[in-house]
Amino acid sequence: MDNKVYAIADVGGTKILLLLVGPDQNVILRQKLPTPPEATPELVVKVIEVALSRALQEVAVSPQSLAGLGVCIAALLDFEGGVIYEAPNLDWHEPIPFRDLLQRRFSCPVYLENDTNAAILGEVTYGAARGHRDAAYITISTGIGAGLYLDGRIYRGSGGFAGEIGHFKRFGKGRRCGCGGSDCLESWASGEGIARSGRMLWDESDPSIGPLNTAAVFDWAEEGDILAGSIIKQAVEDIGISLANLATLLNPSCMVIGGGVARHRPALVGQIREKMKHFAVAPVIKVSPLEVVAAQLEPEAGAWGMHAMMCR
Repeated sequence: MDNKVYAIADVGGTKILLLLVGPDQNVILRQKLPTPPEATPELVVKVIEVALSRALQEVAVSPQSLAGLGVCIAALLDFEGGVIYEAPNLDWHEPIPFRDLLQRRFSCPVYLENDTNAAILGEVTYGAARGHRDAAYITISTGIGAGLYLDGRIYRGSGGFAGEIGHFKRFGKGRRCGCGGSDCLESWASGEGIARSGRMLWDESDPSIGPLNTAAVFDWAEEGDILAGSIIKQAVEDIGISLANLATLLNPSCMVIGGGVARHRPALVGQIREKMKHFAVAPVIKVSPLEVVAAQLEPEAGAWGMHAMMCR
């Protein structure tokens, strides 16, 4: 039996999830930390180091007994080299030897992976895509991205940057994206993109409007507001077309939809599924067939993917 303890950190733009996992996938500790505003890579590493040290003390686990540390992050990165090249949600735009920064502080093996790559591995191993050898995980959150699992393993591409569907072009007109380009899918159809569209139509300084976020646009759409409904309808169409194109290109047997925007909105997943059926080439949907399902492990799919990676 595997008696090892693994540490996992899922680094997001606003929060960091820390898990300590023992034998039989038993969660010894689960903790959420705020990501420091305008955090540098060094500061994020320090936050992980301090939090993990305190967590180990709290559960009386020796640092020397850690079997591994797995970190997943929303970033374009080189898995083999452990270098982050771009993390738009953290405003990191220069190459960062992030795994080395972590490895200097921890004696156990350190693993670094893109969050959606980790998420598809988690869903294939423990969640909604179990039993599939060709699958994709799509996150619809602050941004939009995809993790690809093809022929029984993660597909990263030649440089490690495969799956960045959030930067498919062209959706809308004239909107800059955090990647430095313009009119990317995520600049219009992600959580932040939907909120930005709302801010173009309503004045959030109006007390009757209040903070104009993604949830507010969805709520108004559900209440029958025509403008809010048009924003959501366009986002669904943009996402549906993009995923139909991805399905036509790769012919997976399962596509898992997760992320903060999709979570707790089963109707949204259904609407995207219907759009995909309309736009994808017919045999991909009717012959294969293709399952389009909600994620089972949210909001911890990436963390459990890192666990699966370290246990292999």
